[in-house]
This record gives sequence, C-alpha cells and structure tokens, in this order.
Amino acid sequence: MSIRRDPWTWVGLASAVGFLVLATLVVRRGGLPFDEPISTALRALPIPASAWILITELGGLVLGAVGTALVLAALATRRFRLGALVAVLLIGASLFTDLVKDGVACPRPPWEHLVAASGYSFPSGHSLNSTVGYGLLAVVAWRSRRPAALRRATLLVAVIPVLVGLSRIALGVHYPTDVLGGWLAGVAFVATGSIAIRLSGAMDRDRWRGDLAEPPNEPPTEPPTEPPTGP
Repeated sequence: MSIRRDPWTWVGLASAVGFLVLATLVVRRGGLPFDEPISTALRALPIPASAWILITELGGLVLGAVGTALVLAALATRRFRLGALVAVLLIGASLFTDLVKDGVACPRPPWEHLVAASGYSFPSGHSLNSTVGYGLLAVVAWRSRRPAALRRATLLVAVIPVLVGLSRIALGVHYPTDVLGGWLAGVAFVATGSIAIRLSGAMDRDRWRGDLAEPPNEPPTEPPTEPPTGP
C-alpha cells in the first residue's frame, strides 16, 4: 500500500491541521465559547471525584507502565525496530506537549482543581500521551498475528484516552479545548507511528547476523574430460 492510499496518512494530516488551527485560536482568543458550558456540565455529573481520579491515572502512572511494557515486549520478541519506534514516539509526544505548553502559555481554568496540576493548560498532556500510548498499543495489536477476536478486543483500549480526557475536564484542571488539542495531536503521532511501522517492517522479527546462514562452500566443478580419440 502506498503512502497516499494509506488512510493513516490522511487521518494524520487532518489531525495535525486541526491541532494547528485549534492552537492558533487558543493563542489569539484564550479559549473557545464551548469551554465553560461543557466544563460546567461535566463537573455537575453525579460521579464521585474518586472515580474521575482513578480514570485520570490511566493517563498517568498506568500509562507509563503500559508504554514500558510495550517497548520491553517488542525487544523481548526481537522486534528492535518496533521497540525503538514506540519509545521515540512516546518520548517525543511528552517533549512535544511540554514545548507547546510553554509556547501557547495558556493558564489553567480558574475554578476549583480536584487534583494537583502545575504548568500551563494547552494541550492536555494526559489526553495527548494516553492517545499516543494506547493508540500505538491498538495499532501493534491489530497488526500482530494474534487471533482476530483478541485483536478486536484490544481495540477497546482506544476508548481509554476519551475517558482520560473527560476526567481532566471533570477534575477542573483542563478546558475542553485542551483535551481536544491533546486528542488531535495524539492521533497525529499515532498516524505517524503507524506509517513508520508499516514502511520499516517493524512488525517482523529482526535477525541476528548468525541467523542468515551462508550456503556451504562447494568445490568448483570441472568440465568432464572426454576420452582420447584414436588416430
């Protein structure tokens, strides 16, 4: 499949453009009209803060463990290219988040924060990083040789970044635009990773040098000699 026909190409481009547009609006306006009503509605839901905190940890400590396990599993199965790609994308997403936060410099929401949160607000790091981590897990699982039912079940992890993003709004530490920006940038990272995995053949096991057995050296064959003919 060519890059142009790969749907991840268009998904990644659309997400990247959407993120740039949203970031520009946040820089110019400081937020969008739907931020306050959505935040108010989520914070008013009859869901205890403890439940939101458990969900938000799926984009924190749990996500770190999942990402580490995915890299180690790739290395343990001799998929070194896959492990390197996943590690670079996870680290790159985290660095990208910090870079954009400092560049946009959007303050946190003014209402009560139910969990500790420091730094700037846009984009939501929990939303962005969980989209990248769980998204790559779903991509790798889908392209593996596991049974189809197991691969389809693994796709359910794609729901986790949605819940994590909603929890950040409900806990009062992010605007909806922060979460939306995190989702868009995260999808762009996943699309980049999916394309890179396909082009590099990273789902295949890497071989040691000794795995490429050389054919044994055979003595050169000499042309058959013809018996001498009589005079």
